[in-house]
Amino acid sequence: EYGVKPIGKIGESFDPNIHQSIDVVETDKKENEHKVAEVIQKGYKLGERVIRAARVNVYEYKEPK
Repeated sequence: EYGVKPIGKIGESFDPNIHQSIDVVETDKKENEHKVAEVIQKGYKLGERVIRAARVNVYEYKEPK
C-alpha cells in the first residue's frame, strides 16, 4: 500500500548498503564468493531508502586442500 518492498535474496551479491552480514559460510566454489548464502531476516526499502537492512549469511571462498 505504501510502496514498501522486501530486500535480500539468496544468491545476490553482498551489498553493505542493504545487507547486514551475520555469519560467514565457507564454500569451495569461487563464483559464490561474497554472495548471500542465507537470509536470516528480510530487509525492507521504501523507495530508495532502506528501512531495515536484510540480515544475511555470506559465502567466503576457501581453496580445497
